Amino acid sequence: MLSLKVKVKLNQKQQIIVETLSNEHRLLYNYLLSSIKEKSLTFKELNQHYKNYRNNNNLTISSKSAQNTCIQLINSIKSFYKLRKTDITVNFPYKFKSYKYFTSFMIDNNNGNGGFKIKDNILSINLNSTKNKIDIKLPNYANIINENNIKTLTFKKENNHYYIIFVYQEPKSSTKLNKDNFLSIDLGYSSLATCYSNKVDNISISNLKLKKLEKRIKSLQSLKDKKKKNSRKFKKINKTFKKVKSKQHNKIKDFQHKTSTKIIKTCIENDIGSLVVGDIKVKKIIDKNNHKLSGISKSTLALGRFKTFLEYKSKKVNIDFYKVNEAYTSQKNCLTGELQFSSDLSNRFVEVKEGVFINRDLNSAVNIAKKVKGTWSAQVDKLLVCHKMFVDYNSNLQMSEIK
Repeated sequence: MLSLKVKVKLNQKQQIIVETLSNEHRLLYNYLLSSIKEKSLTFKELNQHYKNYRNNNNLTISSKSAQNTCIQLINSIKSFYKLRKTDITVNFPYKFKSYKYFTSFMIDNNNGNGGFKIKDNILSINLNSTKNKIDIKLPNYANIINENNIKTLTFKKENNHYYIIFVYQEPKSSTKLNKDNFLSIDLGYSSLATCYSNKVDNISISNLKLKKLEKRIKSLQSLKDKKKKNSRKFKKINKTFKKVKSKQHNKIKDFQHKTSTKIIKTCIENDIGSLVVGDIKVKKIIDKNNHKLSGISKSTLALGRFKTFLEYKSKKVNIDFYKVNEAYTSQKNCLTGELQFSSDLSNRFVEVKEGVFINRDLNSAVNIAKKVKGTWSAQVDKLLVCHKMFVDYNSNLQMSEIK
């Protein structure tokens, strides 16, 4: 599945309708949330509650759209209970939604019954009554979506602008790549991706550093803390803070998109059909002991999002995607398989053999490749025996054959 975010212009009547739909979803969400807190309901009973509330209050939202809001709440609860098994400090993931904010809502196609239709770049959304509908003109670049490939659309509002996020199915690629060839990736903070492969030279991609923006964000945050909340000066500073924060988010996301595309393109050009990525847990590397990362937010590092980009882009071109546990990959010697290195991030190079030093991220990338049991796993051991890895400071990470 792919997504497309489209900015739309709504007239006054359309704005009133969309805001009304958003408010009805907000009321429904809050009602279901209060029902969960007051009564011990099963998910099946909660599903019946949304139907009763919608019918009793004559909501204009369709039954399918109301069900999506109910499913959203159920998924939040399931996610909370799953996280709590491994982390007892996790907070309850949802709150009551305020009328001050726009509540995003999803609409399914549902064959046009209570859903929507697209024709000649005109989006027609049916309301509860089939006689009432709104027509929204879409920009020309949205012509890649149609009734045959679109699955859902979601209305959002950001900085007083309305957006529609389309989720659609892209045709499957006919690309056929050799599954015996592989590329393993170790993710990190200083180097976003360190790659090891049996087909290409090892690759190291440095992470995006936005020092000026980070300094600006810290400065604005400090100014905010000194002002009284919701005062005139506080609101003025907060507006600038959100703008700078949004700029940082967009730059990081754009960089990760370009980097993931570059990696997938490298795989296609070199007939690599298997991609192995270390399933790094960002929460574990952001701690007080790591001074470089202490205080940085998970959203700024966003390694989980980068993994998602790699996964859906690899599947799009028929590349097998493996996500493996990174435990002990940086501490284990990639040649001997013994645990002999410190997990301290300040140690950037490790001695895998007498007189042979390699980057610790490259060592980890090799161990990640060895963790996957596939038809090519034996090739990893063969490469390690026949080749000597070293660091060439002029051409980054390389691998040279022993002669």
